[in-house]
Amino acid sequence: MTKIHQMLPNYMPLDAIGNCVTVMRDLLRQWGYGSEIFAKMIHDDLKARDYRLFEAEKDDSFVIYHYSTGSPVNRFALDNAKNLILMYHNITPAKFFSGFNEDAERNCREGRDFLKKFAGKVKFAMAGSPYNARELEEMGFGSVAVVPYILDFDKIKPSGFNPFDDEKTNILFVGRISPNKRYEDLLKIFYFYRKYVNTNSRLVLVGGYAPTERYYLYLQSIIDSLKIPDVCFTGFVPDDELGDYYDAASLFLCMSQHEGFCIPVIEAMRFRLPVVALANTAVTDTMGYAGALVNRSDPNEIAELIGLILENNKYKSAIIETQLKRVDDFAREKMTENFRQALTRAVSGAAV
Repeated sequence: MTKIHQMLPNYMPLDAIGNCVTVMRDLLRQWGYGSEIFAKMIHDDLKARDYRLFEAEKDDSFVIYHYSTGSPVNRFALDNAKNLILMYHNITPAKFFSGFNEDAERNCREGRDFLKKFAGKVKFAMAGSPYNARELEEMGFGSVAVVPYILDFDKIKPSGFNPFDDEKTNILFVGRISPNKRYEDLLKIFYFYRKYVNTNSRLVLVGGYAPTERYYLYLQSIIDSLKIPDVCFTGFVPDDELGDYYDAASLFLCMSQHEGFCIPVIEAMRFRLPVVALANTAVTDTMGYAGALVNRSDPNEIAELIGLILENNKYKSAIIETQLKRVDDFAREKMTENFRQALTRAVSGAAV
């Protein structure tokens, strides 16, 4: 039996990489491969093996290595996996964490520097988006297969519970509270929107954070200085509740300056929310021909654009119709077949 294992630094539930690893493992086993997951940090709710135990597996097995941060597992995979397949999820540039999180800044810098060592050493390379693939190609990886996430839309459904239960217009963003997501831009846009376009509105920010984190405190200082009301930080929201926040929203707003894919954009489209997003990094690829892409984060202009979309039903409906076609581009069966074809190339010996 051919073995195709997976390895990564941190195997966590309810995040994009952890979900990707779980889905790939299940498919690999379904297709008849022996497949285990090896990681350094393993959540209690997940089943995997300590990455150092992989030494006992040093045979002709393949290893899909999920690269996303600086970690000692990066070196271990490079040194110990004979048939290495790289899956690149991207790494946030360290500059975003400067002044906010020294550990994250260091890990991101080290991760990007070490990634170059994989060029010429892997049997095959995959990337979660065209943007990620271009980064690898610029580092000398040659041809890279684009393998977007295999999304399970059925995991996120509205339960019928309205988390707000009022008539306010809810502007939504979903993503961890991190500097690259540019939450400060969301706050400034909402300031103009609420003050000059629609006073009966709310900004809903769904994502995990610690109340003592410097970046979160920085965001609170902006709210205080501008006296912005109706800003809701929900904290972490599990999948079985997330659908209710999408369902209660009127529009999805993303001003992130760095993404490797941005799954919430597709989730929002599926919930028939018009999406306004900054055309930057992988967000441009993920949005594709759908939604409303803006080239700069101008709070006043974007506030007016949001008002135009929400007040013009014909314009809004046209955006939603195109977005639903974009969602179909990422249908589970299509992405599964895409992964299967890439895997076939990797196992058959296509060189990078």
